[in-house]
Amino acid sequence: MKAFLRRLGAAYGSAIILMFFSEYFFLNEGPVSELLDTLQSDPVLAVPAFISFAGFYTLFTYPMLVLLSYYNVRTLSGLLLAGAVFGWATEGSTIPVIYEAIPVSFVFPSIGWHALIDVLVGWYFVRLGMRRFGVVANGAMFIVLGALWGMWATWFWGGAEADAMAPLSPADFALVAVVSSGFWLLGMVLADHFSKKEFRVSKWEVGVIGLIYIVLVPLIAFPYLPLSLLIVPVVALTILALWRGRNFMGKATILERLHTSRPPRWSYILALLTPATAVLIYPWFFANEVQVPTEDIVVVLLLAGLAWF
Repeated sequence: MKAFLRRLGAAYGSAIILMFFSEYFFLNEGPVSELLDTLQSDPVLAVPAFISFAGFYTLFTYPMLVLLSYYNVRTLSGLLLAGAVFGWATEGSTIPVIYEAIPVSFVFPSIGWHALIDVLVGWYFVRLGMRRFGVVANGAMFIVLGALWGMWATWFWGGAEADAMAPLSPADFALVAVVSSGFWLLGMVLADHFSKKEFRVSKWEVGVIGLIYIVLVPLIAFPYLPLSLLIVPVVALTILALWRGRNFMGKATILERLHTSRPPRWSYILALLTPATAVLIYPWFFANEVQVPTEDIVVVLLLAGLAWF
């Protein structure tokens, strides 16, 4: 039981990190609007809302951690493959995004954002940098991350949909950035505290998680039959590729690089530079009505994800 609780804590911490980059760094309109409404009406309720939301992400995160450990993933390409599984789980087990525009929806946002940004950048590179960089390099890393967040926060401006979210005021963006970053910081602390060099799950964990997916995925995919069945060979080929690379030697595994040692405590404090920088930069974009070229960036991310995958 103790080992299971430790794995659960590790998965939950990783889930918070992935949720932060997926929903709040990305500024996904629905969750951001809900968070703002909650913070402005009854801030105390934001805590259980975050906790339960991260619980869903734990379901998406578990398979990725299992694959990384079971197949001894050592390369960034292998991490991208495991990250793609996380992306498909996120966008296809409780919501039907991956089935809505096949085959493009198999790539974006599942690979183009979730695998590339959530997993490679947010879950891996940032945490690896916290362990390997000094104070100056860590500070620069978090400042750059915050600057990118402040710029990307304009992506949804001018949306044509009837329910499109209006541009966030600087005060509203600051509220979202500060609160969500606090939860992100908690996620990194939990992941670093509970994670080990391996994520070896028990048979009953595999059975429970597998049963949940067996129930959820068909319910979500059914309205999109028969095209939704195409995800099955895609996932199977991805796992086959991970299996073929399981004996690749010469490097530490991804999990070993992250969990052989913990980052220094000061690196967590420096992480606060990310929301601070975003909050300082965003008002300029808001005042001057400068929007990032969203469509161009999405195309680049989509092509990058497809090419690397």
